[in-house]
This record gives sequence, structure tokens and C-alpha cells, in this order.
Amino acid sequence: MRKLNKGNYSGNVHQLIEHSGLITSQTTYTGNYNIDFHYHENPHLTFILQGGNLEYKSNQNAIKDTGTVLFYYSGELHKTLPTITSTKNLNIEIDQNFLHQYSLKENDLESAVETNQYSRFFMLKIHSELQLNDPITETATHSLMLSFLKGFKAYDYNSIEWCNKLKEILNDEWDTNHSLEDLSLKLGVHPVTISKYFHKYFGTTLGEYIRMLRINKSLYLIKNTSLSLTEIALLCGFADQSHFIKVFKNHTGLKPKYFQKL
Repeated sequence: MRKLNKGNYSGNVHQLIEHSGLITSQTTYTGNYNIDFHYHENPHLTFILQGGNLEYKSNQNAIKDTGTVLFYYSGELHKTLPTITSTKNLNIEIDQNFLHQYSLKENDLESAVETNQYSRFFMLKIHSELQLNDPITETATHSLMLSFLKGFKAYDYNSIEWCNKLKEILNDEWDTNHSLEDLSLKLGVHPVTISKYFHKYFGTTLGEYIRMLRINKSLYLIKNTSLSLTEIALLCGFADQSHFIKVFKNHTGLKPKYFQKL
């Protein structure tokens, strides 16, 4: 086994940028790459942009597909092998000074990744801010990180039947333009109740939640199909490409074409 210092990964590292304790980079697996067990100096998050990883850890072996966000502790022994040669990962590494500065623990990072449905968008926004590398980058990235770790925590709705059913409807029928009246009839709950309590239980508005689901679907289509952005926009329920680009940038900090080239 070997230790990988800051900015190093088992794959080939590209576009590495470090700013004030946060490091963004991409890894690919064409040509030579390390296939041995290793561990990292710092904790990091990995977003699988395309392809997949076969992850070997001390307590589990699993295939992780496109769109998955993974967390690795500093010193955690593991091995990462691509499932296909075109696999690409986006990495966000957090150095120990950043953790000490804000009195954070590594399990705060793991918990955020496991419970926050916006993990993919968070990583893309961090990457976008670090690319700008201007006088407010430190403030912007640190604020994003702390908001992700310590931000809004929705109330537990698992015991509330209509909330569980609503989540199921919205996720299964993400490309359907539901009206409040339609949802009310399906749930047997007054439209005012849905509107009043949605933010409390889901951490965002109903409209933004639906847009988030659609942008989430578009991430896979952009990276893993040959569809045009116009076709993807229509498939994901947007009126046109212009509207799609605006909403995509709002959620990720990036334009779709930039994301396509990552």
C-alpha cells in the first residue's frame, strides 16, 4: 500500500486547482494508472461523471455507477478500478487546515454526502468557483462548503404518509408537469397543506425540487449519450434549450456545454 499526498489519485490527474484548502481535479483511467491499495493524505469526495468504478475497501467491494458521489476518509485503505476505460471522476479534496479552521470532522463530510440530495450540484458549484479563481473565490467556496455541511436540515418525514407518497410520485414521474390540484387529488391532501409544509420536509420549494430532479436526470444524458442539448432539454421537461441552460447553471454553477466537456 502507499500514501497519496495532496492532489494525487490512482488515476491520471487533470486540471488540478488548489485554493485556500480546497483542491479540485479530474481523474481518467486511460494509459497507465495505479491499481494497488492506497490511502490519501486528506479526505476527498469523488463524483463519477461517466463510466463507473469498482471500489475495494476493507469492509466492502462494490460497483459505483455514473452519477454516484463517494466520500473517502484520510488514511482509508482502498483500491479504485474503472469499469470502462472512458471513466471520468471529478474530485474535491479538503486539506486538514480547512477542517481545523472551521472545527469540522471528517464524519461531517461523510454524513453530508450520504444525506444531502444536492451532493452532485454542490461538487459542480465548488468546481465552478475554483475555476474562477478571483478575489472572492475563497469566500464563495468556503461558504458553499459550510452550507453543504451545516446547512438546512429538513424535518424527518418518513412517518408522514403523504410526504413519502409525494416524493415517490415526483421521483417516478419527474418529467410530468403536475399541478397542485393533481397532486392534491393523488395524495388526498389539501393543496395548501402541500404548499405550506413542502419546504419544511424537503428543504426547498416544490418548483425547485422538480427542477432539481430534471437537472439531475440531464447530468447522465449529457455525459453518456449523443443527444443534443435541445433534445435533452425537451426530454427533461424544459420548454427550450435557453430555459434549460439557465436552470442548469443556477443549480450547478456551470453551463451544460462546459459540463459536457469535463
